[in-house]
Amino acid sequence: MNRTTFNQKSEFVNAMRIEIEGIPCMVYRPIGEKKGYPTVIYYHGWSSCKDFQVFKGEVLASYGYQVIMPDAIHHGEREPIDHQQEGMLEKYFRKVLLQSVEESEIILRYVRKELAVEKNRIAVMGHSMGGFISSGVFVKDQDLKTVIVLNGSSAWSIVEDEMRETGTEDDLTPKEEERLRQFDPYHHLDALKGRPVCLIHGEKDSAVPIEGQEEFYHKLEEIYRENPEKIRFFKVPRMDHYISTGMFEESISWLKNHL
Repeated sequence: MNRTTFNQKSEFVNAMRIEIEGIPCMVYRPIGEKKGYPTVIYYHGWSSCKDFQVFKGEVLASYGYQVIMPDAIHHGEREPIDHQQEGMLEKYFRKVLLQSVEESEIILRYVRKELAVEKNRIAVMGHSMGGFISSGVFVKDQDLKTVIVLNGSSAWSIVEDEMRETGTEDDLTPKEEERLRQFDPYHHLDALKGRPVCLIHGEKDSAVPIEGQEEFYHKLEEIYRENPEKIRFFKVPRMDHYISTGMFEESISWLKNHL
């Protein structure tokens, strides 16, 4: 299926393109100047890019949020590859994931210094590969307020094991395993404790099966016994690897209550 960008501009939202040390980003804000906005960093999925997320950015901004959407490496304006070509996912996914998490420090430093951010009110959010990324970024930067993972995984090691078992992933080198483990939320539960975490997933997801997130959620339940209201696992019956209207409604409701 050929993707096209959404070309209808909202009269209630301002949009601008910026570059942060070579990383192209789109920024969406509600019309009207404010000293600071609650802010969402949104990461796109595999084979997508910031320019395919216009509608999501405008919807989030219409609810009062400043939204920053970066292009991941090898996507959009950043050395794009043919994502549909055989072997590309296996060859590049880990690289894109790890580089996105590591360079989040650059993006967040710029956002906090140069953009109109309401202090201590920054969330990270993403779909599919972007959900993997946002989970890792949330571990890396413990000043982030909350995370929303849509059809992604916060248990990287479980996904890696499943892919190797099915023959869709090569074995990790010790160095690769160390780098993945450094930001894998499944191995850093203490970094999440007490911080609001929302997991949203289709029960019939054929691209990122829900079982890994279920296991991660059960681990969270053990450490969130004193504040269970700060974790949420919203499972959508019959839903494959897509974002439904209900999933986005759930995301906005979570942001309103936890950001």
